[in-house]
Amino acid sequence: MNCSDIMIEYFEKETSGGLKKIPKCRKGCWIKVVNPNEEEVEILTKDFGLDKDCIHDGLDIYETPRLEEDEGKLYIYLTVPTEKIKQEHQSSFLAIQLKDYFITISQHNLEIFDRLTDITFKKYGSFYKSRRILKILFLISRFFELSVRKIIKEIKENKMDLEKLSEAEISKLIYNEDKLNSYIMPFETMIDNYYKIMKNKLFRFNHDDVESIEDLITDLNQTLGLCKYNLKTLSNMRTYYSTKLSNDLNRKVTLLTIFTIFLAIPTIISSLYGMNIPLPFQGIHSVFYFLLIFVIILWGILFVFLKRYK
Repeated sequence: MNCSDIMIEYFEKETSGGLKKIPKCRKGCWIKVVNPNEEEVEILTKDFGLDKDCIHDGLDIYETPRLEEDEGKLYIYLTVPTEKIKQEHQSSFLAIQLKDYFITISQHNLEIFDRLTDITFKKYGSFYKSRRILKILFLISRFFELSVRKIIKEIKENKMDLEKLSEAEISKLIYNEDKLNSYIMPFETMIDNYYKIMKNKLFRFNHDDVESIEDLITDLNQTLGLCKYNLKTLSNMRTYYSTKLSNDLNRKVTLLTIFTIFLAIPTIISSLYGMNIPLPFQGIHSVFYFLLIFVIILWGILFVFLKRYK
């Protein structure tokens, strides 16, 4: 198989267990492809015998997690949390298992690729065949877990002082709720993917590898449970805050209404005595004080009435 000179990166395992960048592809290397143009897609299709439609699906950040097998090539569509895409919480990417190569294709240079190249995973020491996909599955589970636990921490902090939340903090809660909702959608298909990868004949997993994948599936299920539980908590917090705002508004409207009623009594009386027509007690010089006492008595009656009926 001829590797043409295209704008991609190649990595192979170091003796220390990490990965190092190499100038050209070799057997057993990881080929990282990010945002290829149409010419590069054609080269990938020609040199590695890849399906063009599968490559384009892998560049779609909204692609559903799944597995496709074609002529000994396994196309694994995966989803991982990311902060590199504006207004998106996660992105899909494509991992392709070939006989001599391992290829990842994505629209964006996701954080998971930086972790693959920067960190040595002692538990998954080699980066060859089955261990390649194990590293990626481990990182996906870890990324989801860390993101969800960060949200949980923020929820607990806001829950302790719910009545004093600022508008920015409320917006953050809504943002976190949207993020958790977006995480829940691909979880079931991802868990199903993990089972399919574990049973796929192209990978030769030993007993420890199988146990590792089973542990990752358990972690995903636990993270999914945390997502659902905290979504309910966020919903309750939002409902409480909405109810509190509504009650505060009702109290203010009630207070203003009462103030308006109290103000209306002297306004009506003064308006009547401001009219240019004969009125009772109009000729008495001290009528103002009588009217003032009358208004105060009416205020007292009104106050007792409102107090009695709360």
